[in-house]
Amino acid sequence: MVKQKVILLLILPLILSGCIISKKKENTVTVNSGGIYRSADVGKTWQHTTQIYTVGATQADFNTANITTLALDNRDVAAIYVGTQAKGIFYSYDYGKGWFNTLTGQGVVNDIAVDSKYNCTIFAAVHNTIYKSIDCSRTWEPTYFETRSGQFITALAIDKNDSRFVFAGTVEGSFLISEDYGYSWDVIKRFDKRINDIIIQDHTNSNILYVATEDTGVFKTSDRGKNWEDLMLIDVDEAEVDEEALYQEAVVELRQKNKIDEMSEEEYNEFINSSKFKKYEDGMIYLEENKYKPFKKISGSGTSFALSQDQSKPDAIIYANKVGIFRLTVGQDEMWQQIKLLTPEKKENIHSLIVNKQDGNEIFYGTAKAIYHSVDNGENWSISELPTAYTAKVLQFSLDNKFLYLGAYNIAK
Repeated sequence: MVKQKVILLLILPLILSGCIISKKKENTVTVNSGGIYRSADVGKTWQHTTQIYTVGATQADFNTANITTLALDNRDVAAIYVGTQAKGIFYSYDYGKGWFNTLTGQGVVNDIAVDSKYNCTIFAAVHNTIYKSIDCSRTWEPTYFETRSGQFITALAIDKNDSRFVFAGTVEGSFLISEDYGYSWDVIKRFDKRINDIIIQDHTNSNILYVATEDTGVFKTSDRGKNWEDLMLIDVDEAEVDEEALYQEAVVELRQKNKIDEMSEEEYNEFINSSKFKKYEDGMIYLEENKYKPFKKISGSGTSFALSQDQSKPDAIIYANKVGIFRLTVGQDEMWQQIKLLTPEKKENIHSLIVNKQDGNEIFYGTAKAIYHSVDNGENWSISELPTAYTAKVLQFSLDNKFLYLGAYNIAK
């Protein structure tokens, strides 16, 4: 279905300039600095794009809105949907130049998902309810709701290759699936912790899904939820630890303990036929198997901040937690790789994280103070001041890479 984009009266947006990378501040950040910003030069300069299309001479914007989520339309690169903490959903068909408002007064919008085949079909996770629109946000109907007090819908995803399949997560960790476009739902997994993100690897294989939870890290299914793998059990290559050097030191120590290098050939032959050799051999195997730590053994690794796809590869993700940023590329030598950061470890939370789908080495992450940008997988970073006094809660490229969007959120310091 093609969107019918009706604009009653066009009012040109008021553009508010933001701060840029250089240390001197050429523009002053306003108090009302929420809403959406966009950059046409990968974060060097920003425009504050929050103008709402209205009828008559009245002007309106959502400068004070806390942005909670952002969704794009695979069939319309200029279309963008943003959810807010208290002002419903804003949507634009012109890269954010002007906006319309919908689904107001229902609560916090935690997530939005747009159907890639029928792009006038949109799902929204709002408070304890999943809403569905089939007419490009003009009207909404609840398709699922939690009746228990304190239960909220926290995450959504639609399979872009087969939109019958819609997935949702809740604050208590229930993972739901609909196989009929959202008309009926089943709980197929309980993680017991809040589900923060759901990723479908539908650029290559829609059966593969990743789920990030609040406190227990990342899980993967390769069969749409029938079986799950705890990815925190996979080893991690830490950025500040030389695991190979430590391993070699331990091997030398074990050899010295058993005086291996002091043995003659005859003594060594006797040794390998003795009961002591089995203990020595078990020790060597132990050192080899424990050269790297399982990710779960690193304190804070389960505290999920952001999960993003790396679409430059068939099956890869990048994950920010309390410790830092880690990349997992599925393959023969599967291992989490920690990315070196500029931000002090465990002192500045990462609130947003993206990988350029055209170049997996280009990474952006946002904090309460700045945006960090690397084009070489974290070997070097550039740092930019935020164009807002708020936190960089959301970062996302437009699907044609024409703009980088930033959703601002006022997080209490």
